[in-house]
Amino acid sequence: MSNMYYFEVPYTCTCEVCGKKFDGIIKRGPLQIGSSVLSTGMQAGVNSTEMKFSKSLIESDINSGRKRYFTTDNNSKCLYCNSRQSWDPITPPVKPSYIGLYIAALIFFPLIAMAIWAIFFFDAIIPFVVLEGIAVFFAIYLPYRSQKKNLKGEMEQYEKLNKEYVACKEEIKNRKTHNKPEIDWSKAVHIPAGF
Repeated sequence: MSNMYYFEVPYTCTCEVCGKKFDGIIKRGPLQIGSSVLSTGMQAGVNSTEMKFSKSLIESDINSGRKRYFTTDNNSKCLYCNSRQSWDPITPPVKPSYIGLYIAALIFFPLIAMAIWAIFFFDAIIPFVVLEGIAVFFAIYLPYRSQKKNLKGEMEQYEKLNKEYVACKEEIKNRKTHNKPEIDWSKAVHIPAGF
């Protein structure tokens, strides 16, 4: 049985807009660390190694301006003026895509048709061709119908999020001050993930 943890470390930051200091927590995880059969000493060694690795990933993300390995407890927004800080990059929105749905349908429906053919019509080729034809039709039609039904709303949502993303990036780019958080690595801990 595995142990799931969050790596958490506190930070202090001076707001890039209002100049006030505020505190927060940087998180990474949930992480799987060791297993329940490890001794306490071995578990501490795994935790120490994971802490060093997490520290290097978080530092590289903050210095590079890319956000891959960490989250913040309040999206690094200032507690006083509610402005987002430049060191916590924003993830751009993703356009809605139905490719996965089409691929799953093109695998699932023909497999079901083959199973029906194998159970009921194993000796005949005509039922196989008919069943596969019907399966491919539904594998294309059902995702297409779902896409037509939901795409407009999803595209409106994407456009809204993209406008917010572009506005936030532009506002951050025009700032004169760009700060980095002061991270207290001595207070870094692993917190068990609550299920």
